[in-house]
Amino acid sequence: MRAGGHASPITLYESTGSARSQEPSDGREDADAHPGAGRSLALVQQALSQTFTEVSPHEFDHAVKLLSDPRRRVHLTGGRFTHLLAEYLGLHLMQFRDQVAFVPDRDVERAAFLTQLTRRDVTVIFDYRRYEDDKAVIAELARERGGKVIVFTDPWLSPSASHADVVLTSQVHSDSPYDSLTPTFALIEAVVASTLGELGADAHQRMKDAEAVARRAGLL
Repeated sequence: MRAGGHASPITLYESTGSARSQEPSDGREDADAHPGAGRSLALVQQALSQTFTEVSPHEFDHAVKLLSDPRRRVHLTGGRFTHLLAEYLGLHLMQFRDQVAFVPDRDVERAAFLTQLTRRDVTVIFDYRRYEDDKAVIAELARERGGKVIVFTDPWLSPSASHADVVLTSQVHSDSPYDSLTPTFALIEAVVASTLGELGADAHQRMKDAEAVARRAGLL
């Protein structure tokens, strides 16, 4: 069994010798010229299926409603690796709705940002093991100021989840000591598709306007 929410890659590696010794095989490795790839595929498929089976429809729909509300500002943040997830979601949202930004990294800018949070804000936090203390603080501050908080996390739950309005969990099974982010990327894509559908014609027009500006500015 994989270790819990505070396990690091080195802890996982040392506790098992290697991740491959602890995960089930699909029994088809001999038929594959690359058994390692086949094993990884089986684990990713399992994690994807379990993630979408376990996600709460109510939580998912609530997240989409918050992200598609044009009256709200959306701010996103992640951690050492999960900043990639925050950027992936944020860059999509920027293409079809206004008022999307990333929580600043520099101390002075971050302090100013957190001071200005209001009830209009939706703060989206990505926090997977090993959890980062500042994410729980950001979530707590956002809620204290009346805003909404969406947390993407793993099955062991980031401490920031205790301050969240919406919690979306993803499985992280992988064929190495490093947790897989593939199921979370897939969940993000589902959120993006639903948010785009919820915004409808307004999103379409925003995308057209953004592309026109990008072409004029020589960005395309």
